[in-house]
Amino acid sequence: MKALTIKPLDRARITQCFPLVHLTAPSLTAEAWYDFAIHHVAPVDPRETGILVAEQHPGCILGLLTYLIDHDAVHGRTLLVKNLIAHDYFTSGRRNVELSLIGAIEDLAVAEGCHAIHVNMPLREAGMPGNGMTEELEARGHILAGVSFCKSLRNMPLARVR
Repeated sequence: MKALTIKPLDRARITQCFPLVHLTAPSLTAEAWYDFAIHHVAPVDPRETGILVAEQHPGCILGLLTYLIDHDAVHGRTLLVKNLIAHDYFTSGRRNVELSLIGAIEDLAVAEGCHAIHVNMPLREAGMPGNGMTEELEARGHILAGVSFCKSLRNMPLARVR
């Protein structure tokens, strides 16, 4: 598989992601996706929220995730990840997309000074045994809490709420 690049989604490419998102959420309309995505790629504070895409050159988007910086009562500053989607026509390719996105989550959390990562996944994705993404998150220290994975980035019993 060719190398993947992880980068922020550009506003002009929001509609290009819709077919990928539609694979995971078939009832979602293109308009609803655009309305959702525009708030993540053109936010008031671009450091607090965004969309990252996994792209294979030239311009083929194979995965994406949305994130925001949250302030959790237990963990303090937390990277909250939703809509973690990885796709490829080949199983080995999908695994590379998954690994790249999960690595990007951890890199972003550290760069943003987060104390934890919360990854929320749809029940059908999180609940599927052996789907790869679930296993990789668990292998990297995330634990399944309902349909939300949590990884502490520092040993902290209780953060001070600001």
